[in-house]
Amino acid sequence: MRVALLSPPFAKIYGRFRSLYKRGFLNPPLGFAYLAGSLEKAGHEVMIVDGEGEGLEYDEILKRVQAFEPKLIGFTATSPDFGITVELAKYIRPSFPKTPFVIGGTHTAIFQKDVLLDNREFDFGVIGDGEIALNELLERIGESSAYGEVEGLIWRRGEEVIQNSFRPAERDLDLYPFPARHLLRNDLYIRNVPYKGYLRTAAFMSSRGCPFNCIYCAVKNIPNGTMVRFRSPENVVEELDLIVRRFGIPHVAFNDDCLTFRRNKVLALCEEIRRRGLKFTWEGLSRADKIDRELLRQMKAAGFVRISIGIESGNQPILDILKKNETLEQIAEGIRYAHEEGIVTRGSVIIGSPYETQKEVENTFQFITSLKELDQVVINIMQPYPGTLVREMVMRGEGGTRLLERDLSSLRRFGNASMEVNDLSADLLVKLQREGMRRFYFRPAKVIRNLVINHPVALAFDGISALRSILG
Repeated sequence: MRVALLSPPFAKIYGRFRSLYKRGFLNPPLGFAYLAGSLEKAGHEVMIVDGEGEGLEYDEILKRVQAFEPKLIGFTATSPDFGITVELAKYIRPSFPKTPFVIGGTHTAIFQKDVLLDNREFDFGVIGDGEIALNELLERIGESSAYGEVEGLIWRRGEEVIQNSFRPAERDLDLYPFPARHLLRNDLYIRNVPYKGYLRTAAFMSSRGCPFNCIYCAVKNIPNGTMVRFRSPENVVEELDLIVRRFGIPHVAFNDDCLTFRRNKVLALCEEIRRRGLKFTWEGLSRADKIDRELLRQMKAAGFVRISIGIESGNQPILDILKKNETLEQIAEGIRYAHEEGIVTRGSVIIGSPYETQKEVENTFQFITSLKELDQVVINIMQPYPGTLVREMVMRGEGGTRLLERDLSSLRRFGNASMEVNDLSADLLVKLQREGMRRFYFRPAKVIRNLVINHPVALAFDGISALRSILG
């Protein structure tokens, strides 16, 4: 059976930060690639359309889908881009009046059957890992009496919406086929890699889930979201071998919520990379309290070049409110360790948290500018995403918060604030975001440092995009 998996052009939600987002953070639709790998293994024919990556308008996506003639069309969405996904579904629905539309992703996992109740464009929803559920659905298409057998499925029975029991999480991720990267335009996904410039980059996952309780994350309200599941180091390197040698992709961005959560697995991964003689660079996300000198040294020896660490705040009481369970001392120490081991450091902070005032934002700006070993920073505006504790706090008005905008498309971290807090108005938060970026980067030491670690061409393009975004 032919299956089309569609991702709309969504980065317009980032406003004037769109070009900066696309050059530094755009990932291929990795979840779709996983689904496609599983579907192809079962004998189905799959097409993936990445509207954002390929720069496609709705009419161009429609033409591609019409030429493919699918028997099922799949969508995925987070909450901020859900409205755009619905727009695309509505646009192509008249051309496919009888073709089943199925939607998955974090928004569906949080709102569950309400997604179908509120949006008649979709016939099915899938909660949790879709690799098995989607195959089981395809086996039963047209047999509505059998839909109840598919765990994790939401479906329609006349005017009624039925939600089946959740599917138990598959703990052994090695059982899932590798993502079908041959269905992606891999040349479209690039990163500015330290000392090398723009390189084709593969998005990658070696684990799923996150056990931490940060108030700005919805993972605890996603079924099985707090259960951390791992792939074996051998399975991970087998796919890395495929990426590097078959697809010729020289850089890999690990999207694990906390790459170094299991120290022994990362050490085994590094050893296996070296044993196979794989030559590529990689980067990933972590927490400062989950790294140490020896671990970083081994990662560096295996090609690791940049670590992104969640700083979030430079004020300890605010850090505690965010439930980070870290100290400012730990954060500074972790960044210093990485720098001393020759790894480029990138930090992320959030402004506009509950209980925060201009004073605490200033604490954060002073903290990040005091970290001599911090090479790059991303400043985000707090957004109350559905399923998060911070949204519950904002709905109660806790900590001086005031919700301004209920439209989910407003929940973008750059250039927009959908809530205010104490003396931090929406306009002021946007202004402070730009000011913080200027204060961090427009210093002689940081200008020189970024001239050293960035390829001149990449630095020029990124610099222009950054200036447009920061200066408006």
